[in-house]
Amino acid sequence: MKKITILFLLISSVVISQCPNPTITSWAMTGTTADFGGTNDATIISYEIQYNEGSTFTPGTPAPAGVQTFTFTSFPASITGLSIATDYYFTIRSICASDTGSWYDSGNNGPDLWTTTADCPDAIPYFNDFETTSCWPFGPPWHTNNGNPGNYWYYTSDNTGNTYAGSDSWTQNQGALNPDCWVVFGPIDMTGVSDANLAWKVRGIDPAWCQENYTIYFGNDYNISSLENSPYSYSETITSGGDACGTNWGQRSFAISGYTYNEGYIALRHHGVSDMFQINFDDLELTSTVSTTEIENIEMDIYPNPTNNVLNIKSDLKYIGTNYSVIDNSGKVVIIGKITSNLTTINTEILSEGIYLLTAGDNIKRKFIVMR
Repeated sequence: MKKITILFLLISSVVISQCPNPTITSWAMTGTTADFGGTNDATIISYEIQYNEGSTFTPGTPAPAGVQTFTFTSFPASITGLSIATDYYFTIRSICASDTGSWYDSGNNGPDLWTTTADCPDAIPYFNDFETTSCWPFGPPWHTNNGNPGNYWYYTSDNTGNTYAGSDSWTQNQGALNPDCWVVFGPIDMTGVSDANLAWKVRGIDPAWCQENYTIYFGNDYNISSLENSPYSYSETITSGGDACGTNWGQRSFAISGYTYNEGYIALRHHGVSDMFQINFDDLELTSTVSTTEIENIEMDIYPNPTNNVLNIKSDLKYIGTNYSVIDNSGKVVIIGKITSNLTTINTEILSEGIYLLTAGDNIKRKFIVMR
C-alpha cells in the first residue's frame, strides 16, 4: 500500500508539473503578418512557433532545416514579413521553467495551414497604381538587381502625393549606374482569358537625361529566366523630346493573344542604360479583350474597359427594364440607372480614376476601370 501511494504521488507530480498547452483565442492572417491572441499563463515563461512556407514539416529542437522559429513571452504577438497570398504551416508550444510543452495545433495532427490574404489586385481587370505599399514585392525572385553597380526598384512620390515605381541609372552619390533591376507582380488569375491588353504609364523624369531603357514582360512564371523567354514583351528606349521625356507621362500598351495559362505575371525591367537619371512607372493595368462574336454569347458585357468618359453596357434583351448600379471601392453607390435597350451608355465623366463594380439584374457583376 505504501509503494502504491508513493507511485501515485510521483505520477501526480509529473502530471501537475507538465507545461500547459497555450490557450489561443484568435489567429488571423493579413497580407504580410500572422496575428495571434491568447490567455497568458503565469507558469509559461515563453512560447515558440515554428513555421514554414508552402509545405508541412515535423517540428523539432532545433527546428528542421528551412523552418523558421518565432519566440515571444506573452499574447498578443505577431509574425511580420510574410509574403502576400501565400500558404504557411504553423505549430506552437509552451516553454516553462522546468520543462517544455508538446507542439500544439488544431487536432494535434501536425502544423496547421494558414494563408496570407491578397490585398493586391489578383484578377482581370487588374489595376495597380502603386498606392498600396503592401503590394510591393520585396526580395528575390520578385524584386532583384542584377546590375553592378545599380539600384533596386523603389516606391517614390511627387509633390501631388501620387506614388509610382522608380529606378535609377544615375545618382548624386554614386554617379553613373548600370542597372538591371527587376520587379515582378502577380500571380494574376487568367482563367478563361486568352486575349488581353497590358498597358502602363512611363517617363524618363529628367528632360535633359530621359533616354532610359526598359522592358516589360508578361508570362506564366515569376522566374526571371522564364520571363526573359516569354513571347509577350515590350522594349523601349525613351526618346529625347518624346511624350515620355520629362514630367509628363507616356501611355504604352501591347496585346497578349493566345494565352493558355491560368496565371500570369507582369515584370518591369530597367536595363541596358547608364548615366541618365531616373525612370518612373505608374498605373499598370491588364484587361481582357472580347471579340464581337464572343460578346454576342455573353448575357451582359461592358466596354471599353478601361474607360474614360463613357461606358457601354451590351446586354441580353431579358435585362431591358432592369436597374443597374455602379459601386466604388468603398462600397458606395455612385451611379444608378436603368437598362433601356440592348446597348445602354453610362456617362462616367463624374467618376474619379479607379476600379468600380457594375451590378445589374439579380446576379450580374462586372468590374471596370476609369482611367484618364
